[in-house]
Amino acid sequence: MERIKISGLYFLILVYVSGAIGFVMKPNFFMPLTPYSLLLTSVVFLLNQPLKEKKFYIAFCIISLIGFMVEAVGVKTGYLFGAYYYGNILGIKLMNVPLIIAVNWALLISSGSIVAQRITDKKYYSAFICATVVTGVDFIMEQLAGKLDFWYFSGGKAGVQNYLAWFFISFCTSLLFSNALKNGNYKAAIIVLTLQILFFGTIYTLI
Repeated sequence: MERIKISGLYFLILVYVSGAIGFVMKPNFFMPLTPYSLLLTSVVFLLNQPLKEKKFYIAFCIISLIGFMVEAVGVKTGYLFGAYYYGNILGIKLMNVPLIIAVNWALLISSGSIVAQRITDKKYYSAFICATVVTGVDFIMEQLAGKLDFWYFSGGKAGVQNYLAWFFISFCTSLLFSNALKNGNYKAAIIVLTLQILFFGTIYTLI
């Protein structure tokens, strides 16, 4: 089982490296694969968590639900993140929100919380670090969202409101579930965060 977990992480690295190259060279072919790569990332990430830590998996599911709810409210009202809507590249939608986005919320916050709690065991500090990292990843993604048909803001770009909302929601969620997430796999968490940062950073630099 341990060999499968490690192999999954190496395979994930291969997927992101080849995906970054593919997005630059043949974006029309690789862009539709985005929801599947995010789903694969989540599966590999969860497989690497301690199987006895049921509360970890419950927390992941609840964070996904929270992510979906805030996105649904955001798309419907524009109050949370600003006025925006999703493109079609991210797959199946419910209430105009791609389901994979909810999973990605949980993926980023869980990974960020695990890494942050390795840096400090003080809950408020670790929640602040997690929210900063997650908001930073979102900032990178926002620079590419329209080009990749992820989502579109009415003003063309995300405003300060978007980043404040991301930070606040990430901070509160990380704080709320810190105990459930603290025993997560650090290696899987740091790999997931690093891959997402390097992936979107590379595309932003080269496209």
